[in-house]
Amino acid sequence: MRYLEVYEDGSLAEMNELELGAEKVLIIVDEEDKKMWLWKGSNCPIRKKFIGSRALSDLRKKEYGFAYVPQSCDQDDETAEFVTMLQKIAKADLISDTVMQRAQEIIDRQSRINVFEESQGDIPSTTPSVSPSIPDEDVKLKDRPAQVPSSELPSHMAKMGAPGNRPMPTILSALESESIEIKSAEETLTPKTAEAKAVTPTPVVDKTVEQVKKDNVLEKSFTVLRDLGAPKGFYRDLVIIGNKVYTETYTGGFEELDEPPEGIFFSSSHVPRMICENGLVRAIEFLKPEEGAELSEEDEAIAQDIEDLLGMFEIEVG
Repeated sequence: MRYLEVYEDGSLAEMNELELGAEKVLIIVDEEDKKMWLWKGSNCPIRKKFIGSRALSDLRKKEYGFAYVPQSCDQDDETAEFVTMLQKIAKADLISDTVMQRAQEIIDRQSRINVFEESQGDIPSTTPSVSPSIPDEDVKLKDRPAQVPSSELPSHMAKMGAPGNRPMPTILSALESESIEIKSAEETLTPKTAEAKAVTPTPVVDKTVEQVKKDNVLEKSFTVLRDLGAPKGFYRDLVIIGNKVYTETYTGGFEELDEPPEGIFFSSSHVPRMICENGLVRAIEFLKPEEGAELSEEDEAIAQDIEDLLGMFEIEVG
């Protein structure tokens, strides 16, 4: 393991021991699993976080190569993978109990999903293998996970269908499917069923929760844009967040364009800037440069070239 602290000027300092702090931005290199982590403290200014992103990208490109997978997380919002890494180096006490509990639930759930793979070698097959070949079925299942003969499954899983396996059809299920197909419209919607559907609030709740999530993501994106500001010598003409278009107002707010006109739009007079954070594209800005505008050293410190983004698609073998 390698631990580095990122400073405001983009320089890195080696650390002998991992110490998290609300004011810190850290890079953690797991040379065994070939992963690079960017950890950002809760009290760090947004610019320092993006300086850390630039530093991690440069370090990966110059010293480690594309085989190393970069990941990032914020304090108190650490991922299950990050927690697993901390457990491996006996540093799990550095994160809060809430984060640990949430991560452990995810880890346990993933373990249950993989339970068949883990137990496959421990449960010997006690019945002869019978796996008839059905040409039509083979064609249909080309895009599905590899099918496992039910004779190789524990009995309770063979009946219900294991991960990657389709449930075994039965005579009853075949009859049920036929009966559903021949039912009349009157039979499929009785007054009692219609009444039950009318009082079911689930779809409304789901939409409300989904809308709250979208609003939170949108507000977070606006916060990042305000904290970053436009580069010196540039001003924001347009901002794209999700599938919406916004323009920045004189008061520093953002006004949505209700109905963008249909069309395909090019621009030779704008500089695009993409803002990515924690695996999400927060926004794409179209910046209008003033005459003779150039990026300042301060803005250069957080800027990355689009080639760094394209480099994420490259795979280094060996």
